[in-house]
Amino acid sequence: MSYIAFVPARSGSKRVPGKNIKILADKPLFIHTLEAFIHADKVDKVILSTDSEEYWELAKSFIKSKKLVLDYRSSNDAGDKIKIFDYLKDNCKDIFGDFHDNDVFLMGLPTVPLRRYHHVNEAVVLFEKKNKAIFSATEYGFPVTFAFNLTDENAWAPISKNSPMLTGNTRSQDQKTAYHPNGAIYIRRIADLLSPDLSTLYHNALPYLMSRADSVDIDNKIDFLIAEAIIDSEKEKE
Repeated sequence: MSYIAFVPARSGSKRVPGKNIKILADKPLFIHTLEAFIHADKVDKVILSTDSEEYWELAKSFIKSKKLVLDYRSSNDAGDKIKIFDYLKDNCKDIFGDFHDNDVFLMGLPTVPLRRYHHVNEAVVLFEKKNKAIFSATEYGFPVTFAFNLTDENAWAPISKNSPMLTGNTRSQDQKTAYHPNGAIYIRRIADLLSPDLSTLYHNALPYLMSRADSVDIDNKIDFLIAEAIIDSEKEKE
């Protein structure tokens, strides 16, 4: 059984230009994710999937490991409307080459830099113990039961008929904890990608729970500041 990690890092970003190579704790953002998989115990290969030669050169300058290999994507395959799941399914054999039925791929988004190699190790243990696909997740920071949409008149409309904003049951202790995928780790057998029935990486998968601090997802400049603060805090504890 081989474990092959796949890290997609395209060069385009509209909200934060050059986001994947923006410096976080003295290294480009996407390097944090590559290192987590490089140092994970059972990962045999780490594929950087990118449309940028600059990203590949940066990766090689920070990571001196034969595990690191390149999947070079065309601009058509790296647009902001391309779903990475669809790219994996459509190009499975080209990306992973010849593989056995029990070979496994892991994926981690480069925008979740605080996932560390020990998280990858723990997720792999869960995958092997349960013999089920895995995706990482974390709890919402506020009860999701309070969620609402805005109407055309800029009024609020609850997403649930049982919304505390309707029932008046607003005690936080009465709200059930809700979770969401955090994009840090996905684990699944490569052969699953060849199945026409597979429409999502969450199909028949189990959640591996991570803390909210380890699940920071970089989407804007404020997220960078939060991630930097967490890293600085961890250094102070050492």
